[in-house]
Amino acid sequence: MDTHSLRAALLAQARNHSWTWSTEARDTFAVLPTSTSGTHPATAVGALTDAQLDTLLADEPFVERVRAGTATVSALTEQIPDAPDIAYFSPEFGITDLVPQYSGGLGILAGDHLKAASDLSISLCAVGLFYREGFFRQGVSGGGQIERYERYDAIDLGCVDTGIRIGVPIGDHDVSARVWRLDVGRIALVLLDTDVPTNDRHDSAITDRLYSGDRRHRLEQELVLGVGGARALARLGWSTPVTHLNEGHAGFLVLELLDREIQAGKTLAEALDAVRPGLVFTTHTPVPAGIDRFEPHLTSTYLAPWADRWGLAIDDLLDLGRDPDDDPPAFNMAALCLKSAGRANGVSQLHGAVSRDLFAGIPGGDRIGSITNGVHARTWVMPRLQDAFDATLGTGWADGDACSWQHVDALDDGTIRAIRLAGSDDLRALVADRTGARIDPDSLIVGFARRFATYKRATLLLQHPAELEALLADARRPITFVFAGKAH
Repeated sequence: MDTHSLRAALLAQARNHSWTWSTEARDTFAVLPTSTSGTHPATAVGALTDAQLDTLLADEPFVERVRAGTATVSALTEQIPDAPDIAYFSPEFGITDLVPQYSGGLGILAGDHLKAASDLSISLCAVGLFYREGFFRQGVSGGGQIERYERYDAIDLGCVDTGIRIGVPIGDHDVSARVWRLDVGRIALVLLDTDVPTNDRHDSAITDRLYSGDRRHRLEQELVLGVGGARALARLGWSTPVTHLNEGHAGFLVLELLDREIQAGKTLAEALDAVRPGLVFTTHTPVPAGIDRFEPHLTSTYLAPWADRWGLAIDDLLDLGRDPDDDPPAFNMAALCLKSAGRANGVSQLHGAVSRDLFAGIPGGDRIGSITNGVHARTWVMPRLQDAFDATLGTGWADGDACSWQHVDALDDGTIRAIRLAGSDDLRALVADRTGARIDPDSLIVGFARRFATYKRATLLLQHPAELEALLADARRPITFVFAGKAH
């Protein structure tokens, strides 16, 4: 292996984000002299000098780890399907904090969805947007919030330019979008980016930031995600029979799917019947305020090209997003998805019931089922605990193998206690570093780490102040509450 092949091997591993759940891969990148906290491995590899690579080549154990990592990644990428069966659309993907293309739980779920699909070898690809300035970094000054945006280069975050450009009808003209690809184990994530030279300043800024700007900006983003995403998959040659919408943000995908059927001679109603079996919709929000609604006059501007193309009145298209319970009337993205999807689900049994009530006035709202959210175990279980589980339960526990837990009684209590105490030590050190606060080593630590949106109910702890005061006053059983999160 020479410097060129070493750099190529490291870059290939950095670009496949299976390293986000592999301790061995992260250890390999951690020893790079260019690796620092907050630096994506692809950036660290790109910054290596030939002299640094020569030094690394002289470290035979390191070279062997690189060879082993190359074999692992090659085995994964060889299993990326040439024609995926499922396309998973989401406005955000929380793959790792080093790819800042997400805001909160919706993105974390989407990221874990891709990782789990990779582990299970599901024939799936994913579609999102590439935000040049991501989501804001939050600072606090004088009790007030300060937002800071950083500009990102897709190459530095492990993306690869597919060379494909697609056009998306935005009002009276087409907007061009570049198609990036980011691999997550066996899963290809396609990201659209309108920051290209052929677009004017306004159109270039469509994909500038996640959840930013006015309603027009949001609507244009969702057109690029839905319509542009469908066209990107077609250009890649992927004719996915099933499309899964993670929330209603990508709902305009329906326009592109309907167009293909209408151009083949179907009426609008027939086209809806044709696309419905292949469309799945997951709703996440438990409150009406979380649903995207657009003012009908604004929406009409963007639906007009489709209405003209299909020879229909604009009201026929507005009806697709109409919820009779909306006051004032709006183009409701959840309504569009429910009317178009063959299956819909909430993210827990209780949420399924809440959603059926929330969307009771929309055709399809009464059919909402539930699939309880899960997490990707290797991402969220600390490495020390993973090692203990692997040694006693086998590796199947991380892939959802219920049989692995038959051996749970064999886990040594002392080992688990030591791991938990070590985790508490890590948390105490982090809190001390960030805030200067010292946590009693004997304290029970109760954590809350969520966005500070009101419906996340951070103040639920204060509902019973007398009981809380009694708990805090008992010096024999010290309790510390740690709150972490940021505003949307």
